[in-house]
Amino acid sequence: MKFLLVALAISMSISILSWSNVVTFADKDNDGVTDFFDNCIDNPNIDQTDFDSDSLGDECDSDDDNDGFSDEVDAFDNESSEWSDIDFDSIGDNKDDDDDNDGILDSLDFFDTDPTEWADFDFDGIGSTKDDDDDNDGILDIVDNDPTLSSEDLAIKYLQNIKDCAKMDDGSSRLLCYSNFFGVLAENEENNSDALELSIALSKLGAIDDCHFVSHEVGHVAFNKKPNVAENLIGMDGTMCRGGYFHGVLSAYFHDEQEKNKSLPSDYKVICNGLIGSSNYQDCVHGLGHGLVHYFGEDLGSSLEKCHDMSFYQNRLCMKGVMMQYTDNVLTRQGITSDAVSNLCNESKLDNVDFVECSMSIGTTLAFFTNHDLEEGSKSCKLIEDQQSQNYCLEGLRLEIQDSEKYEIKPLTEDIREKFQPQFIEGTSKIIDIQSPAVISDFQFIPKVNMISFSIDRPQYVVMYIPSEFVTSKMVVTVNGQIPRDLSAKNNVLGEDIAMIRFVPNDAGLVMITPLS
Repeated sequence: MKFLLVALAISMSISILSWSNVVTFADKDNDGVTDFFDNCIDNPNIDQTDFDSDSLGDECDSDDDNDGFSDEVDAFDNESSEWSDIDFDSIGDNKDDDDDNDGILDSLDFFDTDPTEWADFDFDGIGSTKDDDDDNDGILDIVDNDPTLSSEDLAIKYLQNIKDCAKMDDGSSRLLCYSNFFGVLAENEENNSDALELSIALSKLGAIDDCHFVSHEVGHVAFNKKPNVAENLIGMDGTMCRGGYFHGVLSAYFHDEQEKNKSLPSDYKVICNGLIGSSNYQDCVHGLGHGLVHYFGEDLGSSLEKCHDMSFYQNRLCMKGVMMQYTDNVLTRQGITSDAVSNLCNESKLDNVDFVECSMSIGTTLAFFTNHDLEEGSKSCKLIEDQQSQNYCLEGLRLEIQDSEKYEIKPLTEDIREKFQPQFIEGTSKIIDIQSPAVISDFQFIPKVNMISFSIDRPQYVVMYIPSEFVTSKMVVTVNGQIPRDLSAKNNVLGEDIAMIRFVPNDAGLVMITPLS
C-alpha cells in the first residue's frame, strides 16, 4: 500500500511538471494576455484583433487586411479592397468616383490622378491644360487665332450637362442621358459636325460607350430643324460614328411622313442617289432601313418587302438597317428577357437570309445595351431558346464589338472606306452593284454580247453583284488585258439569281468582263 501511494505521488508530480511545460503564465508584453494565448507576444494588444484571421494580431501584422500591401503604405489596412487614397478625401480609390478630387468623375476624367487635367481633345497624350497646341495643328496656342478644337469648346460650354450624365451608374440610363443631351446640343448649335466631333471625343475618353447611338439623335434633330434629307447629308462625313448621323436623318424623315399620314414616298429607292460614288451612300441606304421601320412600326414584313424590291446589295444594306431598328425598338420596349429575345426572329415568318440577319442584329443591339461588353452580351444572347438563332446572335455581338473597337483605334477614312457604286442598266430596272474603295468610272454594258467594262482609279479590290441574265456560264475578267489576282466567282448568291465576281487588280486601268467565246 505504501508503495502504491509513493507511485501515485510520483505520477502526479510528473503530470504537474508536464502541465507546467505546456501552460506558461509569462506575459512578455504585459497586456494581460499570457504568451501562450497572445497573437502578438511582443506588442500589447489586449483586444487580440486579427482582421484577416491569419493568427497574427493586427498590432504585429505588417499586412492587417492581407491585401498584399504593407500597412506602412496601406491607407485602409483594415479593408482588403482598398489601400490608397490619392486625393486624401478618406474615400479609397476603388470606391472613390473622383480620385483626384477635381470635380470631374473618373468615368469622364482621362487623367483621374491629376487634378489639373481631365481631357485631351487632340489625343496627343498631353492634357489640355498643359498642351501648348490644343488642336495639334502645328501652331502654338499663343499665336493661334483658333487654338482649340470644336469638341473642346463644346465640352467646356456644356460641361455640367456632360457631368450630369456621367453620374449615372446604369449604362443604359447613362447612354440615354447622353443621347438626350446631344439632342439639346444639336438643337442649340448650328454645326452638326461639331456635335459629332464632341461625341467622338467623349467616346474616346470613355464617357460614352459608343458614339453611334447618340449620333442618331443628332441626325433626328438636324432633320427636324431642316426637313430635307439631301441638304442634311451632302457634305457630311459618314465615317463619323459609323454613319449614325445618316441613320438618324433618314429615321426622322420617314417618321415625319408617317406622323402626317402620308403614303410611303414613291421615290424611296432613289432618295440616296445623290451620294452615289461615295462611302456615304452605303450609310444612307442602311439608314433607309432604319427609316422604313419608323414608318411601318411593328410591321416587319412591310419594311423588309420594300428592301427586297431594291437591287441585291441595296437590299442587304437596307435589310440590316431594318433589323437593327426593329430589334432595338422591341428590346427597348420589352426589356431583355428570354421571352423577348427568343420571339424576336420568327423563323417560320422569315426567309433564311432575313432570319440570319435578324438573329445577328439581336447581338448588335445587345452590344449597345451592355456597353459593348462581350461577356454580358453573351449572357443575353444565351437567353435565346433556338440554338441556331443564339449562335447568330453571338456572332452579331462579336462583330459589332470588333467593328466598334476597330473604329476607336483607327477610324476608316474616305479614301480607304468601301464605296457602293450601283450601275443602272439602261432600258431596264436592273442594277449591277459594285463595291470597292476605288472609284468606278466610264461604266458600259453592251447587252448584245453581255460585255461589261469600266475604269478603276487605283488597285483596290472590286466586288460585283450581277443579275444572272447579264452573264454567261463562263466569263473572262481582265484589267488592262491581264487576268487579275485573287479572282473568284459564284452563281446564285444567297439563293438569289445573282452572280458574284470578286478580284484584286494589279494596277489601275480598264476592267473588261466578256463571255468566253
